[in-house]
Amino acid sequence: MEKIPSSITLKASLENLDKVNRFVHQWSKKVGLSSQSEKDILLAVEEAYVNITKYAYPESTGRVTIYSRIDKDRLIIKIKDEGIPFNPLQFAKAEFNTSLKERKVGGLGIFLMRNFVDGVEYERKGKCNLLTLIKKKSRGIFN
Repeated sequence: MEKIPSSITLKASLENLDKVNRFVHQWSKKVGLSSQSEKDILLAVEEAYVNITKYAYPESTGRVTIYSRIDKDRLIIKIKDEGIPFNPLQFAKAEFNTSLKERKVGGLGIFLMRNFVDGVEYERKGKCNLLTLIKKKSRGIFN
């Protein structure tokens, strides 16, 4: 397989979503994720990236760097931005026990992101948000 870069830095813009998806797709293939696992990590990264483009830089357009590496049978994606501090792990969980009219807006995308991957970590390093998404290579019969 061709050598693929271990990181990509882009302007935080929806125009670059295809580049983000291609980057993650290449790494999904490199680690040998199943088709479903690849879809899961793509959706999780897309949710995080879109949230950064919409909310991290309210007064300007910033940059996003996505790092990727393989650790044993896991694909590890780190997404770094210098936007406003935001820890998705502290966000209130989506409410499913109330009617649609009573539910608070927001939280469903973060809920889905957390459920599509096997691990989510967040840290604030200096002026950067660093979100880590981990997807294990499944060993099921459909792999």
